[in-house]
Amino acid sequence: MASPRTDSTVVHVLFLAPETAPYNLRFVEGLKRAGASVTGVGHAARSALSAPLARELDDYVQVKAILDGTEVARVARDVARTRAIDRVETIDEPAVITAAHVRQELGLPGLTVEQARLCRDKAAMKAALRAHDLPCAESVAATDRAVVMTFAERVGYPLVLKPREGFGTLDTFRADTQADLERALDRLNPSADRAILVEEFIEGHEGFYDTITAGGKIVHAFVGHYYPTCLAALADRAISPQIACTNRVAESTYAELHATMQKVVDAFELKDTAAHIEWFFGPKGLKISEIGARPAGESIWDMHAEGNEFDIYRSWAEAVLRGASFGRPTRKYATGSVQIRPPRDGRYAGHDGVEVIARTLAGSIIEHAVPAPGTPTQPLDRGWHQNTWFRLRDENYDRLREKLEYIARTVRVRVE
Repeated sequence: MASPRTDSTVVHVLFLAPETAPYNLRFVEGLKRAGASVTGVGHAARSALSAPLARELDDYVQVKAILDGTEVARVARDVARTRAIDRVETIDEPAVITAAHVRQELGLPGLTVEQARLCRDKAAMKAALRAHDLPCAESVAATDRAVVMTFAERVGYPLVLKPREGFGTLDTFRADTQADLERALDRLNPSADRAILVEEFIEGHEGFYDTITAGGKIVHAFVGHYYPTCLAALADRAISPQIACTNRVAESTYAELHATMQKVVDAFELKDTAAHIEWFFGPKGLKISEIGARPAGESIWDMHAEGNEFDIYRSWAEAVLRGASFGRPTRKYATGSVQIRPPRDGRYAGHDGVEVIARTLAGSIIEHAVPAPGTPTQPLDRGWHQNTWFRLRDENYDRLREKLEYIARTVRVRVE
């Protein structure tokens, strides 16, 4: 157990992996604005921290392996001997279980090890959804090919294969035929220590639902849409994938989504935390795809903050620190992003159409990245916030979508 508190006013937070992405700084800043002091724990050297992050952190401890729960718990106990720790938080998906392990070791509130594993283990996640009568794809966990082939014979094609643990669409494959299935199995190579999940392919539109919960109730919700689906976008680099976050969340068309997501929060007992929940809607109705007990990646919360004109990071901090709601989203703007992919891997030689976009959409562009000539391209599986991208806002969702499509048609990348 952590040592007794000596300061009853300032909450002390151990924040794991603050240095793994610039996005993480937003959450450290939110904690500070909520009145917390923050000690960072990461694998980078203190000297390697960015200047803004180093300024925000009250202290920092380097560890050899941030995913080693035993080592991080030992470091946490050392920190607690000097000053009591009240919360352990992270937004880094791989470190979610580590944070839960440290909470358990120190007897602190927050996401438990069981909850964290449930939101990382895709097979257990699907089983829990079905146990609570929540709609999801039929699936099976597999450690050998025989189980996969039996499932394929029973369910039929298409199928989706992915690692049992992981995040995003990394190492995710669609199989339309047995030959596709064999190739995916060759890539994933299931074994006793490398289980995979095989599930029926759900036809339809794909989106996500981001929440902040306080006391087990959703106090803030944001709805995003993928154009096209993530798997389709990864299959063809000629596609310019888009994410669009709507400002129409109060409309009746989202009533079923809101009600279902509160049931997910109840079933997984996501009390004072953030959640990122992927979903599909198509001929088979609404289906829950995956649940992440953490904020959305890809700096998506920056778009939520911009579109809703409120401090979403302070709101998250108040929820995890005090189980309290904070702020009110204005829903003034719909926001979105579009990525213009390089036609092949290599180095950027230049861009066409950027000047036109800058001139015609100047009032809508929130931020953008246009790599300079000579810059190496990034692999597509790094995500939507890589290579050339633009983020926009507009008070009208349909007009936002038109602007994203306009950029996708206009901007072209040259690679050498």
